[in-house]
Amino acid sequence: MSSYRQAELIGVATFVLLLAGFALANPVAAENFGPGGGSRIIAGDQVIGPYQILATVSPEPAQIGALTFAVRVSDPATGEKLRDLRVSVKLVHGESKAELTGEATHKDAGNEVDYVAHLPIEQAGAWNGTLTVAGPAGQAEVTFIQRVSAPRGFSTAILVGIPFAVVLAVLGGYWYLRTGARR
Repeated sequence: MSSYRQAELIGVATFVLLLAGFALANPVAAENFGPGGGSRIIAGDQVIGPYQILATVSPEPAQIGALTFAVRVSDPATGEKLRDLRVSVKLVHGESKAELTGEATHKDAGNEVDYVAHLPIEQAGAWNGTLTVAGPAGQAEVTFIQRVSAPRGFSTAILVGIPFAVVLAVLGGYWYLRTGARR
C-alpha cells in the first residue's frame, strides 16, 4: 500500500472517529435557535364549555420578553366567530408566585376575529397559565403551563458554531494531506 493511500485512510479514519466522538459526547436536544421562533398551540379548536377555542402563544420557545397570546373563539354549533367576548390571560410564576394578567382585545390582532394579549415576562421559569373566555353563553377556562427561559447570548451562537469549525478544520487538514502528497 502506498504512503499516499495510507495517509488518505488515516485522514478518513480520524475524521470518522472525531465525528463519532463528538456525537457521543454531546447529547442533543431539539431546540429552535432561530430568531422569532414559532407558536405553541394551547387549545386547538377544542370545545371548552360553551365555546370552541383556538389559542396560541408565541414565540416558542419562550424567552424573557414579550409573550403574545392569540385567541379565536367560535360558536361550536354554528362555527360563527364570536367577537364580543371578554378574553383574559393570567400567568402565575411557579416559584416566586409573581402574577401577570392581560386582557386580549381585537386592537393588536390585525383583524376583528382574533383576540390578542401581550404580556411582558421578566422572570424565567415555569408559569401556570389560565385563559378565560366570558360572554353571554357563559364562561370557559383553559389551564396550561408556560415555560420561559433566559435569553440566549452570544456564547450560545459560539457553542453552536464549534462543531462546524471542527468539521471544517478536519476536512481542511484532510484536503491538505491529499494535495500535499501528490506533489
